[in-house]
Amino acid sequence: MLYLCSSKTAHRIVGYLEEEAVYSYTEYLEGIDSGLYENVPAPKIAIDYWRLPADAKLRDVVLAVRADEAGHRDTNHEFADLLG
Repeated sequence: MLYLCSSKTAHRIVGYLEEEAVYSYTEYLEGIDSGLYENVPAPKIAIDYWRLPADAKLRDVVLAVRADEAGHRDTNHEFADLLG
């Protein structure tokens, strides 16, 4: 509904939500790097989806997901700016 009322506001809000996701994945990476979370082998579905190496680990998946979220963040903020 928000997109119908104000596309600019909707894109801006989604951009901020994506930014929070980037922060969350960064914290998750810190947990993997510190040993708080085990860096287990990546599931095949993640390897296939993000075209990761066959020996990818959880850390590789989190890096790929975080990069996706950052791209979505940037795209939504750019749309909001264009609708300014």
